[in-house]
Amino acid sequence: STDQLEPTYLHGRLWEKDPAMRGMAAPFGLVQHDPPVDLTDEEYPIRLTTGRRLDSYNTGVQSGSFASPLRRGEYVELCPEDAERYGVVVGEEVQVSSRRGSVVAPVWVDTALRPGLAFMTMHFPDEVDTNQLTIEANCPIAGTAEFKASAIRIEKLPVATIVR
Repeated sequence: STDQLEPTYLHGRLWEKDPAMRGMAAPFGLVQHDPPVDLTDEEYPIRLTTGRRLDSYNTGVQSGSFASPLRRGEYVELCPEDAERYGVVVGEEVQVSSRRGSVVAPVWVDTALRPGLAFMTMHFPDEVDTNQLTIEANCPIAGTAEFKASAIRIEKLPVATIVR
């Protein structure tokens, strides 16, 4: 009988009509917001958050050869307003600095970012070692690293002079 078949999707029990069949509810608790350890200021006015890109998310890119038209290497992603404020364009290399280190990365402009927020991944450490910028603080409640909240500054690099 088809009435006895398991659902073909994960956690199908959550959609049962009978609450007793759904299982126990997950425990949730309220926590107080704590600001990031590494606060932005005049010297480091941009918040860097790190993460993954869709083309590199759980695809085996670290353990196997992988090519995709979506992959574009490492960039520091800025909103259009911040790119304009710093006078930089897509592909231009800038120095990205935190209180812990500096890296040079090309710029990518993303309209989905809000002013004051930059995004980088950790997918291309041979190109840009993003973790040089991150902080080693941990959340005391969850025990997770605070990789998603580093204060940075963006500096336009001088134009190279070609001597002939």
